[in-house]
Parts: sequence; structure tokens; C-alpha cells
Amino acid sequence: MLNYTFDIGGTGIKCIVFKNDKEIKDYHVDTKNNPDQMGKTKLIEVLEKISDILNNEKEEFNLAIAVPGPVDPYKKKILAESSMCEVDINLQDYFSKFKNMKKFVLHNDAKAAAYGEFLERKKTSNIENMAHLTIGTAIGCGLIINKKILDGKNFRAGEVGKMRSNIYGNDGFTVTLDTGLGTLLFKHQYFTKCETKLTGFELFEKYNNKDPLCVQLVDEWIAQLSKFIINLDFCLDLDLITLGGAVSSNEQFISMLNEAINKNKSFEWEGRKFDTNEEIEDKFEISLLKNKAACYGGLGLLKIN
Repeated sequence: MLNYTFDIGGTGIKCIVFKNDKEIKDYHVDTKNNPDQMGKTKLIEVLEKISDILNNEKEEFNLAIAVPGPVDPYKKKILAESSMCEVDINLQDYFSKFKNMKKFVLHNDAKAAAYGEFLERKKTSNIENMAHLTIGTAIGCGLIINKKILDGKNFRAGEVGKMRSNIYGNDGFTVTLDTGLGTLLFKHQYFTKCETKLTGFELFEKYNNKDPLCVQLVDEWIAQLSKFIINLDFCLDLDLITLGGAVSSNEQFISMLNEAINKNKSFEWEGRKFDTNEEIEDKFEISLLKNKAACYGGLGLLKIN
């Protein structure tokens, strides 16, 4: 049986086609932002691009779609806007036009990625509780508790990007604004008044060339991300925290983040050390599946639904 798995990101769609468990095709499709929707993409435009791929399939297939934001996986319904807008579409009705589709599952992208990474880790390790972070346009987090995806009462479990990153006073940002790669690139564009955003590769290139603004922004970003990872483990005391997304393939980023975690694992004030997370360096690892985790999670979800 063919399994089409789609991971919808802030700027594009990743698709991996599996024949049973084996990858046989992959696609990447850019999504068009509607300038009237603050950089968001209309859901119908995403669905049309998915349909363009599925229209060419003559064999029977299963379909898994991972999308940003809260999702009710049982009703197969997107509950709120995120990087996509105008999301009130009945997806089961929409995809019913594909008569050769047998199964359809929908889930949050970070939760799907966490499940995919969990299944991969389970092959060699006894993991029960883990978090998987995805650094992309924003930051996503999927939680596996007692070997199952944690959805939460309102399907908001893992929406860490919406948390305030500073609880003192009225200043500060959300976790997404302080840790997302896309938001970091927006900050650079805002400060420089450039018409176009840098890519992540260009940002690190400027960093290595000692561009003062890029050095400041990247160093702050890495420090903030390291502190968030440490906080997450203090809260949940997990077996493992993994990090994926396209930037997880950047060896320089990985090295800088590991150094920052080591530096920030202890909280010190006025020369006094208050708390130290002694285990975090052993618990934190880069994703094995990198940017494919959500698609592999979709494949895993098709097997249990």
C-alpha cells in the first residue's frame, strides 16, 4: 500500500511517499503567502498543492497530513489559525474526491514529528517520555508521555511557542519570538529595513564574517533556545529531548547550542549558584530523522488508525 505523508510548514510542504515502510518518492513544494494575511497562507491553497500531487496517483493510497497549530485528530479538524489562515474547511469532505484513498489521518506537525522520532528511537532505546522540538518558522514541540502522544484537553499540549518567555512585568516576547529561526530572520529584516529576508544559510554566513548585528542576534538566539530546553527538562524531567527541523543539519548550530546548554545549565545570581540541571547534556540530542520526522510520524499514525 502507498502511504502519502505531508508535513505543512510555514513556507513550504514536504511530502514523502512510502511503499509500506520504504521511501520511494519525496517532494518539496513552496507555498504562496497571501500579502493580505500577514504572511500567512490560505489553507485552500495548501490543499490545492496537495491535490496536484495526489491527482497523479492511480493506485490506492493512505494519506497523512501534519499541520501547524492545534488539531483535533479524531474529528480531523484544524482548530485555529497558525501560519495558515481560513482553516474552517471540512477536510474529510475535501479529500473524499479521491476515490482511491483508503485512510486519512490529520495531526499537529510537532506532535507527528515527536511520534516519528519516538518510533525511531524505540528501535534501540527504552524511551517512555520525551519532547521533540522543531525549529522552523516558529518553534514546535511534541510531547510523548507514557509512550503516547500527549494531546491535552483542548489539543494544545506542546504549544510552547505561545508561552511568555519572560514572566516579569510587561516586557519580553513569546517563546516563538525568542527561539524560532523564522522569527530571527524577521528580526534581522526589521532592524536592517531590507526588502527580503535572509535565508538561514546567509545568516550564518554573515555571522561567520563577523557582521555585528548577525553576531548579536545569533548569539542571543542560541542562548535563549538553550535556556528554554533546560527549562523544559526542569518542568517535565524527561528521558530525552530531541531537536529537529532543517537547522538541525547545521553542524555549527549544533555545536553552538551544545556549548550554550553547558554554559547555562546552572542558574547563578550575584556570584551564587542556585540550581543546576546536571542531566540535561546527556538528555539532549539532535533528531535522528532531522526534517523528515513529521512524515515518519504520519506513517506511524496511519498504522495505528
